[in-house]
Amino acid sequence: MEPFFWWNDEQKKFSRELSKFVDEHMGMAEEAWWKREFPWELHALIAERGYYGAGIPKEYGGMGLGVTGGCIGTEEFCRMPGVGRQYAASMLAGLHQITRFGTEEQKKKFLSGIAKGVMGAIAITEPFVGTDVAATETTAKRDGNRYIINGKKRFVVCAGVASRYMLYARTSYEPEDRRRYRHLTAFLVEKGMPGFTTEKINEIIGFDNTLNGHLDLNEVPVPVENRVGEEGEGWRVMMSGLNFERTISSAQAGGWLHELIRYAVSYGQRRVQFGSRTIDMVNNQLKIADLIAKFYLARLATFYAAYALDLGQEAAIEASVAKLSNVIDATEAAMDAIQVMGGDATTKFYPLEEKLHQARIEQIAGGTNEAVRLIIFRQGLRVMSEDLKMPYRVRHRELRVPISSVKREKQSQIDEEKLLKVLADDYTINPGLYMSREDLKNEFDVSDEELDRVLISMEQKGWISLYRGKGKEIELAKATYPGLNRANPQEYYRWFPSWVREKDIF
Repeated sequence: MEPFFWWNDEQKKFSRELSKFVDEHMGMAEEAWWKREFPWELHALIAERGYYGAGIPKEYGGMGLGVTGGCIGTEEFCRMPGVGRQYAASMLAGLHQITRFGTEEQKKKFLSGIAKGVMGAIAITEPFVGTDVAATETTAKRDGNRYIINGKKRFVVCAGVASRYMLYARTSYEPEDRRRYRHLTAFLVEKGMPGFTTEKINEIIGFDNTLNGHLDLNEVPVPVENRVGEEGEGWRVMMSGLNFERTISSAQAGGWLHELIRYAVSYGQRRVQFGSRTIDMVNNQLKIADLIAKFYLARLATFYAAYALDLGQEAAIEASVAKLSNVIDATEAAMDAIQVMGGDATTKFYPLEEKLHQARIEQIAGGTNEAVRLIIFRQGLRVMSEDLKMPYRVRHRELRVPISSVKREKQSQIDEEKLLKVLADDYTINPGLYMSREDLKNEFDVSDEELDRVLISMEQKGWISLYRGKGKEIELAKATYPGLNRANPQEYYRWFPSWVREKDIF
């Protein structure tokens, strides 16, 4: 796939090299997929070439290509059945967490291990805990220089075959710790630790030869040196990795879409119906155009988020938008590509069925679409707070309609009559809205205490209505009917378009 112009020379070289590697070894991946075997031979080749270390700093044996490198690898390997998910899972199993919160010893051991292809997995979901990860039930109790971990994890990608498991356990039941999200701790649990076993392997769509399963932790002794970050810092460790994880997850769509397009186009060029190639039919051309559009947009969203992360930005909105948009578009694209190809596409003899399953499962894996939307909502309001404010509006003196305006000077003193006038004026501009505390403080140079005193007094007289937040603090205010009548005569509020005849109103 074409490199972006902002990639450095090493990233561009990696992209070209990896594209060739995937083309040359596609058959190996497909053979393992048909046999429903984990592609160990292909995994060894990928590890031998150092591709697992794309996002690992060079000082720890990696390629030093940053988040962008990790996304390039994920995108290309996702053209193969199963391999892309396995590749991404190993990176998500601690790369970011260890890089940011790990000790130097952990970085030397585990980051270099990732770069060498030591398979990893991330274990968050539990039997009774899904999106609500703060309710984690797995426990970790300090016992000298180790922790004893008990609990179960499920929906773990690469369960069993992975050697390194990034997981989170509860280390405190204190209400204050829970309230402040200081009740979880992050650990790296390793295969072979006593009491750590694979409990079950699931049969899941999109995981034909990728193990996905349950883990059981029964009195598992985990050394303190395997704790990532401080005790009680698990929530912070987990949350800090989300933007990285969502960006890597979003990169999968590029690989899926690439394969969907090339099969849909090639098939249409060789399939003849009603005396014409099916690609010459306008309805198929429109679907293929949508596939191409989704492909370009998916890659732009992914690598823009990756670039922002490589620059040290938080990129919360960018990463979440890329993940949400890409998995939805990839699912829709798979359906369209199947429609273009018809019956053949519904068989396993073409890869469209596999890509559809991969895309669909990603709407749940790594954070459901609904959870990601809530993050976009909350982060979006925070990040865009200044841009989202409604412009200041006043009633035009002659037209008597609302128009945008620059802020007027604040009034130096406040009293009930002045405040009522302001609320009445706002009724003529925003008749269905309250005024916020911020709106009122932009009108008056007044302290919060004095503003509350006047508002409460007016509420008691029935002139205004107040809205109080969860903490019972006053957030919004509006004039009541009696208040509007007190502020101005009825004629003040009347307004009709010029084309309305007087005899038609009363």
